[in-house]
Amino acid sequence: MLLVLLFYICACSADQEYDYSSAVDSLVELIPLQRYYYGNLSAFADKMEAKLSTIRRALSKMRPVLESAETQQELFVGNPLRAYSLLRQLHHDWPNWLDFVEQPIGAVEVKHFRSLELMLPNQTDMANAVIGLEQIRDMYGQTERDLASGLLHGQQHNVQLSSMDCWSLGRYYFHRKRYVVATVWLGLAADRYNVSKEDVYAVQGFHRVELCQLQAASLMRQNRNEDALTVINAALEILPWDMRLQSLHSRLQNRWLVRPRLEFAEEPLPPADDVQRGCRGQYLWKTKLNCRYTWTPFYERLKMEELTLDPYIALYHDVVSAKEMTMLQNYGRMNLTQDAQRLLAKHCPLPEAIPLVQSLHTRLEHMTGLSLNNSEGWLITNYGIGGFFGLHKDYFDEIEEALRGDNRLVTIQIYLSNVSQGGYTVFPHVEVAVKPQAGAALVFYNLLDSLVGDSRTQHHACPVIDGDKWIATKWLSAKEQLVSKSWKCQL
Repeated sequence: MLLVLLFYICACSADQEYDYSSAVDSLVELIPLQRYYYGNLSAFADKMEAKLSTIRRALSKMRPVLESAETQQELFVGNPLRAYSLLRQLHHDWPNWLDFVEQPIGAVEVKHFRSLELMLPNQTDMANAVIGLEQIRDMYGQTERDLASGLLHGQQHNVQLSSMDCWSLGRYYFHRKRYVVATVWLGLAADRYNVSKEDVYAVQGFHRVELCQLQAASLMRQNRNEDALTVINAALEILPWDMRLQSLHSRLQNRWLVRPRLEFAEEPLPPADDVQRGCRGQYLWKTKLNCRYTWTPFYERLKMEELTLDPYIALYHDVVSAKEMTMLQNYGRMNLTQDAQRLLAKHCPLPEAIPLVQSLHTRLEHMTGLSLNNSEGWLITNYGIGGFFGLHKDYFDEIEEALRGDNRLVTIQIYLSNVSQGGYTVFPHVEVAVKPQAGAALVFYNLLDSLVGDSRTQHHACPVIDGDKWIATKWLSAKEQLVSKSWKCQL
């Protein structure tokens, strides 16, 4: 494992920044890194324990001799053998023990730790992860307590945020002057604080006093002075001699005299907008859904759902096989780069010359009756923590269409994976929500019959709650359909 990780380092420039939060495929790379650090720390601990064991064995042999000497000191040193042994120990043994104690432990492990520092997540990764959690919270109507307890969109997950996780989120919001949210996260950190872990907390710079101070400061920024004083008083009951808490207590008492407490009622969650309702699965079921089978040279029967006829949106099932999806994902894993439009996603183009792509083109042309020639290339996308793509249109406006000399008539979006929770594609103007289904192809027309953009096809990629979302997208040329005379109205 070390050789693999070192190979990654050598293959990259020294100033390269890793980007983990934007794609699940990148997040997977953190697991072997965590395993390597765990192994190094474990080896370091083993060496410390071995050294400590050596010292304790030596002390166990010294103790009875020392106790005997202290009981009868003159008699002890009056014996020439005991006297010589005492002289030898103080002259020879103790300097060696001093050298042994000063000897550094785990120098090799420390060197390995340092060698991989460039691969650790950075502040941007942490900030993007918070944005992803915010997207899940807001889009699915969650509270901070829901997130901390692992309750995501009505489903309880077998994971909870620790006190240190909540502390980190509280500090993030506090330093960005979002004191209301910071107060909630810091309160959750206090609720989860485990006294038995204080030695581990201390290593990470997490102390009860700092937690209480930041809680009080966050409350004071909201003029909630009485609540801040309550926090400090509770902390003083546990740490009555802490000078920092006593100083803050005095300041709060003085502040309380001149600034009366203001009442702050907890604000209810706002009503869901059309996009949020779609992501939450609250659109009404369309009773006039058309389901039928189509026949192609590649599949005797291909299941097709016409989700809406105006605008035309259809979902074809089992278009791509499991083997083909794996091949496309594997290609993406080797070539993903940051998506400039999607903050929490990575993508890569898919070369047209790959035999699999040629086969897919022929299949889709038979399936849709449209030409895929002279269209934009395929784009493979993998989403990260809370990965989403805000409400957008696929067609070009008049100016961009004039510059390009073409427009996007049809979008074909193939789902390359299932998603456990979230990740829907929603069309809020027509209240259509499509759940990712591995192997299915979502097909929709972006233009009206007049070749003008249809604003009703604006769509939103909902945040991924749980799972690994992969898609492959292609936009078909309107000009090509006119030239090839293959564009037939589906209505």
